[in-house]
Amino acid sequence: MTRPPKPPKSDEQREAEKRRKAFAEKLELIAEYLGEDDFVAAVKAYKPDVTKDELQEWIMLFRDAVREKRGL
Repeated sequence: MTRPPKPPKSDEQREAEKRRKAFAEKLELIAEYLGEDDFVAAVKAYKPDVTKDELQEWIMLFRDAVREKRGL
């Protein structure tokens, strides 16, 4: 059984995918060199109007990156 071919990605989809990959690479470096408190301070400096929910999402991404980096 064969699958039908995937429709081509739009420029917007390609750009979003490129941004996600770049963010993942940066997050990996951040997780290697910063602690969680330093990361939170950096997020607040980068985006001073960050909401509590957004900050929690950023922290969860950071913790996931740390776990992945440590192989947990």
